[in-house]
Amino acid sequence: MKRNISQEILIIAVFTLTIASLWIYLSINRVLDKEDQPVLNPQQTKILNPTLDEDVFEELKKRKS
Repeated sequence: MKRNISQEILIIAVFTLTIASLWIYLSINRVLDKEDQPVLNPQQTKILNPTLDEDVFEELKKRKS
């Protein structure tokens, strides 16, 4: 008994669509499940100083001249 070619194409299309949908779902799921890691840990944030160091700008002016 020989299968119809259109039926084989339909089966291949359904498998392809199923695999593509699963792949997209898993990719989106992986991205959404990632926990946001902080860029700096608490020890590194202690080192940061929010004040502006004007001496650095003076040094740059001296180098530029």
